[in-house]
Amino acid sequence: MTSDVPGIVRLRDRREALTLRTILTAARRLFAEHGYARTPIRLIATEAGVAPQTIYAHFGSKAGVLAGLVDLMDEEAGLPDLLAEAEPLTDPAALLALLARAARQVRERCGDILTILGSGAAVDPGTAATQAEGERRNRLGVEMVVERIRAAGHAVEERGADVCVALMSAGVHDSLVTGAGWSYDAYEEWLARTLVGAVLR
Repeated sequence: MTSDVPGIVRLRDRREALTLRTILTAARRLFAEHGYARTPIRLIATEAGVAPQTIYAHFGSKAGVLAGLVDLMDEEAGLPDLLAEAEPLTDPAALLALLARAARQVRERCGDILTILGSGAAVDPGTAATQAEGERRNRLGVEMVVERIRAAGHAVEERGADVCVALMSAGVHDSLVTGAGWSYDAYEEWLARTLVGAVLR
């Protein structure tokens, strides 16, 4: 009977959320350090201070843990906050600037997760599906912004969403930030300007 008391249910939910977060944080650190393929569930469990069965119960498999990192990435990159910030906006340049900020925050705060996804996808078909899901979410967000700009009556390049996805890609980021040594501020400013020039007619 006591398990139905709202305060106890909320406490249990908070404990479960904390356990999940602890597992994902441990997995993130270990995948980055050892690689996805060389990190067994039992090592993640030891690092997180839980039993391996707890990980299997919550995530099902190591690929499931990696899928959880995609959800964690959305949260840590601040994407829900950016979506809320975009809600009242109608100016196309401001909306495209938010896309640039999203690209920056994903790369800056969660670049390690993107690297883990890439290395895991090379050895595990399940991981490749997780990486594809992350890319699908990214494209969906871009398409929503571009369609919103178009629906507001602004002239948009026919393949504007494709152009945005390409400009926001890892290759462009890596070339400018990693290769050429740009700061993240410079990258975000350039990307916002370039998106406006490439997408708006």
